[in-house]
Amino acid sequence: MDFGHYADSAADLINADLSSVETLRAHLSDREWLSSRVSLSDLRSLRRAQADLGAVVDDSAVGNETAVVSKLNAMLEQHPVRPRISGHDAQTWHLHVNDSTDTVASILIGEALFGMTIAVTELGADRFGWCADDSCGHAFFDGTANHSKRFCSTRCSTRSNVAAYRQRKAASS
Repeated sequence: MDFGHYADSAADLINADLSSVETLRAHLSDREWLSSRVSLSDLRSLRRAQADLGAVVDDSAVGNETAVVSKLNAMLEQHPVRPRISGHDAQTWHLHVNDSTDTVASILIGEALFGMTIAVTELGADRFGWCADDSCGHAFFDGTANHSKRFCSTRCSTRSNVAAYRQRKAASS
């Protein structure tokens, strides 16, 4: 089972614009059933979680595994994750974070913690980082086999590589 989408959701939450209810709704535009339930209290909870998850990425990026695990465990105490089995038949059973009656904030925080926890236990505590493009600053999850991801997106990677190429060309002229 691939839980990478849950780990990516942690980075997405860290990178989300949480400046208003409207920006949170825009962030959730592909999840209409969830975006319609957004409240001001969700926004406050998500901002706190965003800062806490960012601190986990800080520690992951420098390889401080003990701090990553400690911070995730503290967040799991505060925001217990309740997984559930979902699917249509025996061939499609898979895990989801329970979202039946929870607030938007608890669903998004639960998904982020579920993803980070699975990533840490399956791949290691150093699989989250900050984009290497100096103009970006977004978090990312590195699910690559060779642990080589340095950018949050292809766009940032391309922009950095083109800038480096142009700098090399200018220096050689």
